[in-house]
Order: sequence, then structure tokens, then C-alpha cells
Amino acid sequence: MQKIKGLMVIALALALTGPALAQAPPGGGMGRGMGSAMYNPQTVTTVKGQVEKLEELSMGPNMAFREVILKTDEGSLKVHLGPVWYLNEKKFVVKAGDTVSATGSKVTLDNQPALIAREVTVNGTTLKLRDERGVPVWRGSGRGGMGQGMGPGGGRGQGPPPR
Repeated sequence: MQKIKGLMVIALALALTGPALAQAPPGGGMGRGMGSAMYNPQTVTTVKGQVEKLEELSMGPNMAFREVILKTDEGSLKVHLGPVWYLNEKKFVVKAGDTVSATGSKVTLDNQPALIAREVTVNGTTLKLRDERGVPVWRGSGRGGMGQGMGPGGGRGQGPPPR
């Protein structure tokens, strides 16, 4: 039930932010990733804790996002990492029991505190997930969206030769 409510909140957030995300910056294309519309640089904090549980949130075919539930000194906190394909591509492994340090934007989802991670460290390995503004670093990688260069006026690819 809790997971369904969480999915409904995220679906609603995506439905409300969809038109804004469709207005891609020059060269930005789609593929911005979950959370970038909700990321607030003013709420950036660092949390440390032990992974209680791993979760995957499916957003459609080939669009699964990884989340971890951290047990911190202040209680449990859901930390949104990024698309499973990106974490796999970077060979970034996190499992239950690992100690994690995550820096990102603290938000409220389904009336619960959550963190949209900008950077996460596990077992001495640090992975950057978003830039200072919350824009995912996987943006433009060509998976999970149209990728960089597909937005208005920003493409640098070669089209057909002029006639």
C-alpha cells in the first residue's frame, strides 16, 4: 500500500511537471531524469546511514530508477539515486547493509522526507549523479530519453547535405 501511494505521488508529480519538462533547454532534449524538476539547491544536505533496503521504481519499459532506504540517526530516509542502466554502466554497486553517504536535495514525497542524490559514496567509491542544479549527469547519454542535442536549436549532428 505504501509503495502504491509513493508511485501515485511520483506519477502525479510527473504529470504536473511534464509540460515544464517538455520545454527542453537548447540542446537539452528529454532524458532529464526523475527528480530534476523537484531538485532544490537550497535544500542540499549530506546524510549518512546504512542501507536497509533497495527498491526499483519502474517508469515504463527500460525506465527503472534505483532508490535506497537509509537508516540514519534521524530515522529512515528514501534516497533516489538514478536509472538502473546508468548505475550498471558505471559499475556502481550498493547493497543492503552498506554504509552510504549521500549529498542531495532534501524533499518531501508522500508526506515523507526523501533525498534526491547529487552524489553518493559507497565503500570508498563516489558516483556523481547530478550537477549543482540537479540536472542528471546521465542526461544526453541517449538512454531513457531522447538525449542531448534533440532539443530546440541545440543539435550539433549532421543532417542531410544542403540541396
